[in-house]
Amino acid sequence: MQILQVKRAESGPSFLKRASTDKLREVFLKYASYQKNGEHFMTSEDFVRKFLGLFTDAAFNDESVRLLAGIADTSKDGLISFAEFQAFEGLLCTPDALYKTAFQLFDRQGNGTVSYDNFAEIVQKTELHSKLPFRLDSPFIKRYFGEKKQRLINYAEFTQLLHDFHEEYAMEAFRTKDPAGSGYISPLDFHDIMVNVKRHLLTADVKDNLVAITEGHKVSFPYFMAFTSLLNNMELIKRIYLHATQGNRTEPVTKDELLYAAQTMSQITPLEIDILFQLTGALHHTGWWRRKKFEANRQV
Repeated sequence: MQILQVKRAESGPSFLKRASTDKLREVFLKYASYQKNGEHFMTSEDFVRKFLGLFTDAAFNDESVRLLAGIADTSKDGLISFAEFQAFEGLLCTPDALYKTAFQLFDRQGNGTVSYDNFAEIVQKTELHSKLPFRLDSPFIKRYFGEKKQRLINYAEFTQLLHDFHEEYAMEAFRTKDPAGSGYISPLDFHDIMVNVKRHLLTADVKDNLVAITEGHKVSFPYFMAFTSLLNNMELIKRIYLHATQGNRTEPVTKDELLYAAQTMSQITPLEIDILFQLTGALHHTGWWRRKKFEANRQV
């Protein structure tokens, strides 16, 4: 977005520098199309379609636009004031911006909590839910919202709910694809789950080879869990690789060398290492792994 600047500290990670009030007001007035009592406001369409550049097609989903605008519309009155726009920019500069924006999306009443009804309403409107429905009366949901689903979730608890929900969704999808409870799903079902539930962790090459790595065999639940764990732990895999190569970022390692180095970090299992080398073999036809092959954007 044009209102944000990335600034790098002398040491440590990059952070976002707040824009000046004058610059923010200039951007705000460029998109604010509604006036009331002499004050300018952004409508939901101004904010989502014009400023964010989302849902630009003529046949856009009006309800989705209103839901997304609710991230900035903290008063929930359907209009975004300059003060709310400025607060939104400040939110984007926080270290936990992704979780905070998600929380404001789910906090439909703007009271600092998320109810079961809030959560279910948003989930049911997602494209993922339309393809792979999530059971909203499952034990997972009841553990967070209570047996009667009346417990309210605050922001800190919501961050854990959102994290665990992504992991639970993958297991729920496996159960959906395995109605008989055999503990196996087909290669095509495995592909379907991964490209829908875990697509943000996959590179294009890996997406194209998801069926190939199964070699036509059914995918067991342990294999499925190891694969999802591998996706979630690529940063840890990189550290193990650097440990195995003593800091060399380009030296190839064999499976045994990587497995030996992984024993110092018990989160990585031999099955996950096997899958990593299956992917390497499918993509590059080699029996060794090099870090830069899977470097882009923390994806596999």
